[in-house]
Amino acid sequence: MKKRGREKKEGLNDVDVFVGQRLRELRMLAGLSQSDVASALGLTFQQLQKYERGFNRVSSSRLFKLGQFFRVPVSVFFEGLESRPATEEAEAQVVRSDDSDNTLRSREALMLARYYQSIRDPQVRGAIRELAERCAEQSEAAEAAGVPTTVPVATGRGRGRRGAQSTASQA
Repeated sequence: MKKRGREKKEGLNDVDVFVGQRLRELRMLAGLSQSDVASALGLTFQQLQKYERGFNRVSSSRLFKLGQFFRVPVSVFFEGLESRPATEEAEAQVVRSDDSDNTLRSREALMLARYYQSIRDPQVRGAIRELAERCAEQSEAAEAAGVPTTVPVATGRGRGRRGAQSTASQA
């Protein structure tokens, strides 16, 4: 008996997943919700969500509209694709990372980038960049030495200007 409708594909296409991730990054950098972008393009937020996860392929005309909406060239959606590992394992990791800590880190990184872009003072931007570089170097050195890294966390209680500080393990 013949099946109706589209047959399900075996897995997600690596390029579709990559383009969806770039779309999500642009949306988050702009500080927009899925509903905001979807309504501007005449879509439902569920459809945009499927694009972002790579479940549905973004057509060329839709990519063009997205580029216009975000005021970026269409090529932005493909930048870095060539340097990405093209293996089934990498593809599976992308799908799994949606529900893992990587998503949180990605979201934090995008939010930091958004905040950083809004800083107009070049000296402040330089100081923040230098701080981030030093923190990353310290973490890398500690990892190489096999030492667990900790970061101070302000609790809002206790003495001092901003409260006592405790340490929390960093994953």
